Amino acid sequence: MIRINILNICLNISLTAIIALSICFSLFAQDSTGRVVVKKKGVVKASKPSPQTASRPTESQPAPVNTKLMIIAPPGALIEVDGRSRGFSGVDGRLILAGVAVGEHQLRVRADGYENWEGSLDMGISGTRFEVPIKKSIATGKIALLTNEPDSDVYLDNKFVGKISPGKTTFIENLAPGQQQLRVVKEGFQEWTKTVTLGPSEIMVLSVSLKPDLEPEMLPVAEGTLFRGKEDGPRDQRPAQNVFISEYEISAKEVTNRLYKHFIDATGRPAPRGPVNGWEGNDYPEGQADTPVVLISWQDASAFCQWLSGQTGKRYRLPTEAEWERAALLIGEKYQSVGLVWEWCQDWYDPEIYKNRSLNNPQGPARGKKVDVNGREGEARVIRGGAFARGLIAIRAAERNFYFPTQPRFDIGFRIVREITK
Repeated sequence: MIRINILNICLNISLTAIIALSICFSLFAQDSTGRVVVKKKGVVKASKPSPQTASRPTESQPAPVNTKLMIIAPPGALIEVDGRSRGFSGVDGRLILAGVAVGEHQLRVRADGYENWEGSLDMGISGTRFEVPIKKSIATGKIALLTNEPDSDVYLDNKFVGKISPGKTTFIENLAPGQQQLRVVKEGFQEWTKTVTLGPSEIMVLSVSLKPDLEPEMLPVAEGTLFRGKEDGPRDQRPAQNVFISEYEISAKEVTNRLYKHFIDATGRPAPRGPVNGWEGNDYPEGQADTPVVLISWQDASAFCQWLSGQTGKRYRLPTEAEWERAALLIGEKYQSVGLVWEWCQDWYDPEIYKNRSLNNPQGPARGKKVDVNGREGEARVIRGGAFARGLIAIRAAERNFYFPTQPRFDIGFRIVREITK
């Protein structure tokens, strides 16, 4: 009887424990992350996870994907991300983009009144706010150039910026406000320079008038004596003699086609004509701007000197044959193009002039002796030089020749002298 009672007591205790455990399981449970949840009045509340548990996401916990990028730029700015246009910033200067992948991205921003900006940004996992360090652009100006001489070279602050096209206005754009130094240069013309002050957004129109560079390169010849002629030379070079010549300047090279063109354009004098090196209209052959002008008479050469003197205020003339010979002997190596053509001299030709013993700045005879050239007879002017190599100039300097002053020839040009006034 006693055993039965003890057994019943044990069974009652076990049943009570089972009921208690059931109640506990009904009140407490775990969610999918292992956190304990308490059920109260039909509501399931999650308890705070431990730090160890929070740091270990499970496969069922996805990473956030709806990240946002806020770009702050000037209102109305065009914004490109990774080379693709993503729209314009609003009136508040903001553009918000969703779903931008985490990592580095290339950004380009363009806005009126600002310099274009390019750079990179790092997109964070929780989103990014990026303020573009864009700078306001300077209000630039431009210069419009008009000139009477096309194909001129234009320099801005000594930097070449281009050529002036024929019949067109040349613009120099995107210039910062302030002082600008302009130079316009063309071969055969005086350099044009001007310093201007350009304002923001200003368009400055400048008319450039280039003046011909009429001053040829000149070589000084000091005063001194010349032993001219040759005792064993041709009849018109005898007798040899010493003569005194005052100082003067002589052109380093013969008058060129380029320089002679200024003369005929200004005076209307006929251009050189002929089958060899002749001009077409008032234009010299292409590529021969700096070669000696030929097919001009002594009268043409003398008229050129008078015109040049009037243009420059300095006295130019043809050299006497004594001046030509002294320069050839004294500074012959500095002569340019010597030996290419014969050159007109100031003197009338007289084969006996050396016998007259004019020893101080000899000017030649008052009139020329009549000569015969290929059946033509008349007075002639002296020509010097001729087509010979530069190395032979000392040998050929004394050689005299002549031709009729009214007749041009394809192998006769001229060099000029500038008198020195004290």
